[in-house]
Amino acid sequence: MADGLTRRLAEGPGWPTAPTGVPTAPLAGVRVLDLSRVLAGPFATMVLGDLGADVLKVERPGTGDDTRRWGPPFAGADAVYFTAVNRNRRSLTLDLADADGASVVRTLAASADVVVENFLPRHLVSLGLDRVRDETPDAVWVSVRGAGGDGPDADRPGYDVMVQARSGLMSVTGHPETGPVKVGVAIADVVTGLYAAVAALAGLVGRRAGAPAARIEVPLLECAISALVNQAANTLVGGIVPGLLGNDHPSIAPYGPVACADRPLVVGAGNEAQFARLCAALGRADLAADPRFASNAQRVANRAALTGALTATMAAADAAEWQVRLEDAGVPCAQVNTLDAVFTDPHVAAVGLVQEVPTAAGPLRQVGSPLRVDGRRATVSRPPPALGEHTAEVLGALGLTPADVAALAARGAC
Repeated sequence: MADGLTRRLAEGPGWPTAPTGVPTAPLAGVRVLDLSRVLAGPFATMVLGDLGADVLKVERPGTGDDTRRWGPPFAGADAVYFTAVNRNRRSLTLDLADADGASVVRTLAASADVVVENFLPRHLVSLGLDRVRDETPDAVWVSVRGAGGDGPDADRPGYDVMVQARSGLMSVTGHPETGPVKVGVAIADVVTGLYAAVAALAGLVGRRAGAPAARIEVPLLECAISALVNQAANTLVGGIVPGLLGNDHPSIAPYGPVACADRPLVVGAGNEAQFARLCAALGRADLAADPRFASNAQRVANRAALTGALTATMAAADAAEWQVRLEDAGVPCAQVNTLDAVFTDPHVAAVGLVQEVPTAAGPLRQVGSPLRVDGRRATVSRPPPALGEHTAEVLGALGLTPADVAALAARGAC
């Protein structure tokens, strides 16, 4: 079938038109071919899709993205891990090792504005996708990798928890009593996904200015290290190797939870005016006058004594009572919410961050885009797709006949 299919693809439109979407969205009309899976890549393409891009996700026939099975919980046939980061796209199943599947991907890449992939370099070569990349000079190509291509680990896979460990992130997260602790979400993947979305946008801006379409590498390890910001600077410039501070801040005090009668309240005083207001609200003028706490540097040096004094006072009342007092005094503070409380928070409810989208399995609640464009929150124009939901639609739009599609499906190529 290869010769006939290639001919029909060449005669077709090159990209299946997407009738839905928001025509006024910032990225309306931008075509994104998503060859990635799991989290960092799909998170990046979700950001682009939320901003209006037409995202087409290519998945393996039969199994699809690994995260479809990473449950419970499930929403219908798919784990909610998958649905959390795969909205605003269509799903097409293709065997990239199949000649006809490769021809379809080549056609889509040639018409795409952005291609996002996270193959190991050796797999990229074995599938011929390196040639596809070289043959599509107009597409911005964003490659998510475990580590940078100019280092000895360029061909090794990247996993979030290992990267959290290796990057040093875990060495500053946790308590001395418990040891290193990973962040409660796959933060290295999320940061890398945001970098990948920024990379795609930078490539589009550069192309619009007349530059060649960029080939941008986004390595998980390096992105995680970049997220260390001030902690990394403390080591590079100050020679300080930070340890496990628990909930303490390395450079600010007070800045963390203080035990109250019922539960902790997170309190922050990042400047002298805030510390003075905190002392006044607590009725502790003696703390403001104490030379041990006269400046932030002195408060950091005497952190244990300061925390003890704050705890001795705040243990006399519940966190909610202290929160009212401190907020009225202009002191930053917050209770530690569980996730069920987060989604009933009056502000979160008022801004419409949680959106409900229809799916074949029923209504699905999701955390929507945090971005507001021209006063309006980015919308969910497409729910997370079922595996291969749009295969026949896409292949038909590319010029393949129903018989072609049936033949591909019969041999597991789509």
